[in-house]
Parts: sequence; C-alpha cells; structure tokens
Amino acid sequence: MYSLDKARRICKNKEYRLVYKHGSYVVGRMVVVYHMPVAKQPHRIGFVTGKKVGGAVVRNRARRLMKEVYRLHQHEIREGHHIVIVGRAKLSGATYKEAEKEILYVLKRSKLLK
Repeated sequence: MYSLDKARRICKNKEYRLVYKHGSYVVGRMVVVYHMPVAKQPHRIGFVTGKKVGGAVVRNRARRLMKEVYRLHQHEIREGHHIVIVGRAKLSGATYKEAEKEILYVLKRSKLLK
C-alpha cells in the first residue's frame, strides 16, 4: 500500500544537522517536529529518538510508532519540506491512537498538513 521509500528519507547526519540548524520547530508532549522548507522538492522525513526515551527496544518501538503514523498519513503532508520527528520520553508508553493524535496535532500546528 504505502511505503517509506529511500528517496523520501533523510539518511545522512549532515542533512539532519541542516534541518536542525536552519529549520523551525514545534514542540508537543510526545514529539518535536523540525521542518525546513525546500523549494521544488518532494518532502523528506527522518525519525529520531534519544537515549532519554529508554533502552534500544523502547526507542525502536517509538520509532516504529512514528513511522506507522507517517506511512498512513504521508499523502496529507505538504511537499517541499524536510521534516525530522524527534520522539520524547512520553511516546514510549503511548498507544498507536495516542501517538497518531499527537503527531497529527503537531504537524497541523507546524502547517505541514494539506
């Protein structure tokens, strides 16, 4: 159905740092969304969880939650942005519905949804 193509991902550390440095951000309870406008390019996205979220298993679950929310709602995101979603500690204990509601709310506040 929907997939996360390699062309749609931010992979290199240099690209993450560029979004952090030159982009703006919106803070939510469970996630922080950094975004940087990029002219005439499709949107690209990266997912990050720090060690404060928990151990490796917990961090991977948090990233899987973020990726699943993105996968199902990627057609609603405006083109021309590089986006980094950073998971916070509360995301590790959230259900899918809670994570979906929070991520879509933060994306809407950052004016990234169509």
